[in-house]
Amino acid sequence: MKKVLIGVGIGCGVIMLVGVGLLVAGGIWAKNTFGGTFEAAQKMQAQELELVQLNQSHPFQAPPEGEVLALDSKRMDTYFAIRAEAMPVFKNFEQKSKEFEEKHGGDDNKNANFSAAMEGANLLVGLVADVRTAYIASLKKHGMSPAEFQSITSTVYTTMMAEGMAQAKVAMAEGRKSMEKEIAELDKKLESDSLSDEERTALEQSRDGLQAAVDSLDSQEDAPGALSEKGQKVAAANAELLKKYDDRVQMMANAAFDGFVTGGAGGEMVNGVNAQDVE
Repeated sequence: MKKVLIGVGIGCGVIMLVGVGLLVAGGIWAKNTFGGTFEAAQKMQAQELELVQLNQSHPFQAPPEGEVLALDSKRMDTYFAIRAEAMPVFKNFEQKSKEFEEKHGGDDNKNANFSAAMEGANLLVGLVADVRTAYIASLKKHGMSPAEFQSITSTVYTTMMAEGMAQAKVAMAEGRKSMEKEIAELDKKLESDSLSDEERTALEQSRDGLQAAVDSLDSQEDAPGALSEKGQKVAAANAELLKKYDDRVQMMANAAFDGFVTGGAGGEMVNGVNAQDVE
């Protein structure tokens, strides 16, 4: 029996859906076999149409590669309001998932069976449908497209990681400066006519190694997807703005929630991170 572990959210533990391989019997989804799962799947199909319509009624253009979405207070307030209205449905599922894990989980999965797989399927598919119901209702209420919502989510997560990346760049710059100084010293030594062949070879090899390291840093700086100068300025402004929302940002960080509302029509226009991780 195939077992699939699906991580759901920061701090909410792991839901164990046992026997997921039995969810499709002969490749046919049968209503009399899967009960509420069938209805939930139909509901999700209808929700995809709603998400497409929201993208059409509230057009949003994600920034091009190398640029960053500029966040502003008004849209951030709207964004956090949408998350706050949809999150309670997900939190309710978190509690149910813990109860499911206690009932059917354990290190050896002693309680794994077909019934558990059906229960797990209904729980998971029902969650996606219920969370999206609340999510879509809130998008409509506040006049935001799913494409804009997901772009803001990606921008917030990216900004949260930016400080560490900036520190890494400072360290890289300092390392490059040190290596370039050593290369200059080696070049000076190589100008000497008194070097033996063995000494010259050793110095040249050292110089080649240092130059290769510098070239590697150059290639990382010029790699595709790097921010333009304008993008860097926008990213810095976003980081400053998000300081005002630090408490709310920490509370909103939930990879599973974002995974369930991302994807399909809801995420097709997003540049950035899909925060769902399924193994």
